[in-house]
Amino acid sequence: MTKPTLSRWLTENVADTRSPDGPDFRLYAAPFADVWDSLLDLVHQRRGWKLVHADEELGLMTVMCAAPVLRFRDDLTIWVSLDENGLTRVEARSESRIGKGDLGVNRRRIERLLQRLDGTVGPAVRSGA
Repeated sequence: MTKPTLSRWLTENVADTRSPDGPDFRLYAAPFADVWDSLLDLVHQRRGWKLVHADEELGLMTVMCAAPVLRFRDDLTIWVSLDENGLTRVEARSESRIGKGDLGVNRRRIERLLQRLDGTVGPAVRSGA
């Protein structure tokens, strides 16, 4: 993982754990249901976040995130799945609806969400690619 430069923050408005230069995804030894429920709780706790769609069978959540001051709206998608070893994998994508650059907001949103999840379900078995 490489940290984005200021020039990238001015020209990119999306962050994705599935991208080689995106934030790190997570793998947890915790059961899928525990991770899913913890993510739902974290989403509901965040001021300005609204759960738009959640499908546990698909392991998919869609969240609308509103910035506290200017109320810009961003879209956050979270995928939860089991990998080939039975570990629970969490990936996310956050994208601004307007503008050419986000000043790193989308990346920080994902990183903070996953750090909070680490504190809830226990440390990740593995992060990153």
